[in-house]
This record gives sequence, C-alpha cells and structure tokens, in this order.
Amino acid sequence: MLRQRIITALILAPLFIWAIFAMPSHYFAQLLLVFVALGAWEFSRLIKFKHLVARLLLMVGIVACALIIQNNAQIIAFVLYLSILWWMVNVYWVLSYPNKTNLWFNPLIVRIISGVLLLVPMWVALITLQQQYGADYFLLLMLIIWGADSGAYFTGKAIGKRKLAPKVSPGKSIEGVIGGIGAALIVMVVFLQYQNIATNQYLSYLLLAIVVASVSVLGDLLESLFKRTSNIKDSGQILPGHGGILDRIDSLTAAAPFFLLGLGLI
Repeated sequence: MLRQRIITALILAPLFIWAIFAMPSHYFAQLLLVFVALGAWEFSRLIKFKHLVARLLLMVGIVACALIIQNNAQIIAFVLYLSILWWMVNVYWVLSYPNKTNLWFNPLIVRIISGVLLLVPMWVALITLQQQYGADYFLLLMLIIWGADSGAYFTGKAIGKRKLAPKVSPGKSIEGVIGGIGAALIVMVVFLQYQNIATNQYLSYLLLAIVVASVSVLGDLLESLFKRTSNIKDSGQILPGHGGILDRIDSLTAAAPFFLLGLGLI
C-alpha cells in the first residue's frame, strides 16, 4: 500500500504542479471543477445515497452552485465566511461523536448542505487564490497541506501516543498534529526566504501556516466522521494507494477558505 501511495504521488504531484503554473486560469478552474464533481459523487456515497439518479443530482447540484457564484464577488465572500462558521461547528460534531449524530447526519437536508459547504467554498477559494495571488501562493497552500500531512504521519508513527480523536480517527495523535504544524512552518519559512515579503509580516504568515495546518486536520477528521458513520473505509478507488478524490482533498476542503481569507487579512 505504501509503495502504491508513493508511486501515485510521484506521478500526480508533478502533473498537478505543472497545471498550477502552465494552464490558463480558466482551464485550470475547469480542472478543479472536475475534482469537485468527482468529490461530490463520492460524497453522495458517504451520505448513503444509493440510487444513481440521487447521486447524479447531488453531483450536478454542487457543480451548478459553484458555477453560479463564481463571478459574484459578494456572494463568494459570503460563502467563504459561511464556510468558516460551518467548519467551526464541525469541530463540535467531531468532538461529540458519536453523540449528536442524529443532528448532523440523519436529516437529509443537512447532509446535502454539508456536501455543498464541503466542496463549493473550496473551489471558489482555490480559483480566487490563483487569480488574485498567483501560482506561487497556490503552490504554497498545497505544500503547506502536503507538508502538514507528511509531518503528521511520520511524527505520529515515531512518537504518537496521545490520541487526537480516537472515536473518529484512531490513527491520529496530538504529537502527529504538532509534527504536521512544524512541517508547515518549515514550508512557510522557506517560502518567505524566496519571496519579497517585508520582515514585519513574517509573524502573520507563520500564524497563517499554523492555522491552515491545524484546520487541514479538521477536514480530514470530518471526512472520517462521515466514513465511520456510513461504515466506509475509502471514499473511492480512483487513486491507487490513496483511495478516492475526497481522500486526497479532504484537508484542502477546510484549508482553502481559511488560507484565502487569512491572506486577505495580512
């Protein structure tokens, strides 16, 4: 499994980095929208949509929501701030699991809204990030998430003892999260050294790295919450060794809105 993960990452990561820098913004946005559509298809399974028509309707609905709001700056801002509030509520669902499951999973409308708020804010945040800040900052976000994920994995394997959320994701540890944050800070420090950024802004950027790395863990935990409730191991099988698209972008779903809004505050 580890070998498959490494091979898949070595193939896909360079291709995605090439797309970030080489593809025109419009085409890159459409590429990301494909990921959103695939993620929505997988999410329909996580919320126990079994009929093909229902799954297709959810996928089409989420894509349509993304397309409708993409050119309206005021609606985009509202959706991004709504996403921040939604992720703060998700902290409560994660910490209270398995209690309160009837509130966030049983009502159909809540499950549908969860899919919309999981994927649509991520997409608009990512396309806005590339358009307003450029490819360098888009890559920075990806490297922070990849660094946090790798740092958490290896730190957790080496010294992880205290469980972060054992009822949701038994493999995650507090030590792993700290290691992931440390890796994200290293990524940010390297970025700051190669960018023309005033030194009086360094602290703000480092705080942003800490927030984004921490929130990325929440994205992972939320997907684990849905998978555990639906008794599903992986969201899909499209990526050898990695599972589905949602298994790869779960951290990004939470991190992207926080990163974009955080940059706007610096």
